[in-house]
Amino acid sequence: MKFVDDFESFLRSEVNLNQTRLDRLQNSVNAIENFLAGQATFAPLFLDMIPAGSWAHRTIIKPVGDFDEFDGDVLLYVKENTDWQPKDYIEQLYAAFRGSDTYKSKAQRKTRCVRIDYAGDFHVDVVPYLERFGSHYITNRLEPEDEGRFEASDPEAFSAWIDERQRASNGSFVKAVRLLKYLRDYKNTFSCKSIILTTLLGNELNPVIAELQTNSYKDVPTTLNTLLQALAKSLPETMPAVMDPAGTGDNFTDRYKDDWNYPNFRKRIISYADKVKQAFDETDREKSIKLWQDIFGTSFKPGALTKSASPSPFSAGAPWSGESFIDQAPYGFPIRLDPAARLHVTGRCTGLRIDNVTRRNGFRTFELARSGNRVPKNRSLQFTARLREPGRPLPGLLEGTQRRPRSRRPEGAPRRDLRKHQRLHAPDRVDLLQGHALRRVLHRPERSRRCPEPPDRHRHVDH
Repeated sequence: MKFVDDFESFLRSEVNLNQTRLDRLQNSVNAIENFLAGQATFAPLFLDMIPAGSWAHRTIIKPVGDFDEFDGDVLLYVKENTDWQPKDYIEQLYAAFRGSDTYKSKAQRKTRCVRIDYAGDFHVDVVPYLERFGSHYITNRLEPEDEGRFEASDPEAFSAWIDERQRASNGSFVKAVRLLKYLRDYKNTFSCKSIILTTLLGNELNPVIAELQTNSYKDVPTTLNTLLQALAKSLPETMPAVMDPAGTGDNFTDRYKDDWNYPNFRKRIISYADKVKQAFDETDREKSIKLWQDIFGTSFKPGALTKSASPSPFSAGAPWSGESFIDQAPYGFPIRLDPAARLHVTGRCTGLRIDNVTRRNGFRTFELARSGNRVPKNRSLQFTARLREPGRPLPGLLEGTQRRPRSRRPEGAPRRDLRKHQRLHAPDRVDLLQGHALRRVLHRPERSRRCPEPPDRHRHVDH
């Protein structure tokens, strides 16, 4: 049996990182950002702090064991210093933290980051991240020994890859990843880096095929069973190359093979896949519960777990003070996640508005997916829609500029206009996926002088 609602409750009560810890992580990252933005060495180089890893991908989970910690990865986005070798970015970052009374005792130098360890609770890995010749890189301070090296990284593409699978699985892919990470930490019978585990599971979910097999991803337990069965069948006997799905050419296996007991991992995944299938297929309720508990423990209690547990990470159910949402009153745009949508929409922060002046050129512009789809205050947004099927242009050109619903502002605060600019090819009626809201976008030719009118009929925009 599936116990769909009970798995949702289990995730909220036992698996998901609770809001208090998320707030503590965010506050710590904010403090680190403020320190580095004003620190003598990094202030001239500082561009942004970008959430990364499981924190950005929403696959972060609550510590399972008494001595386990949770962690957050952040990219320290800096300008290139042409006088530095790759290893110097980490060495200088470590020196900056060591020169601070606040961080001196917390800083630990790692291969690709400096770790700030809040003992017994959590740690933050600060990873230097920069652009060179149009591409982005992190740094490795140990290989080669004298100078280190730059390693290609594309967090935008990796986040887009996860988002695509999340849409194709009706929003259950990320939850399935969390459950498998919980299983790993709860059972402690196999080890595997989270980025490898996420990539392996994601490789088994083909969005095109998922559109034809919607019943295989209709809810969380179904998605978990589908992905585990596929993974158990596809794992080769020898350690495979797990390539970065962002297309950087990075082989995660080469990076983490010393910490990965692959033969044991393969053996355990095959075993757990078989157990999940038995629990999933069992029609007797009590027998199925016992089978699920053999996998996830007695904390999985169908019928006993309450839905009053902490909300999922980054849930819109717990807004900040004064925050508003386009899917809620007074806007009310419906949430319509459609994996068959032919348009791919990306958002980008394009400028910072200060005292009625918008700074744009070169000031911390970034793709929303690269920052976990989170937007700082006072920012301008630009959305672009592209066909998911290249080489098949659709008739008609839509261009328009319109005012975007903005968050409520405190009385007396300066007005902040958020505008979005759209340029897309579209048929008479297209489904536009914007963040969490799938909106109907049409065009009224009379509203834009730049929009060519088709010779045979009018096109309209419903806002």
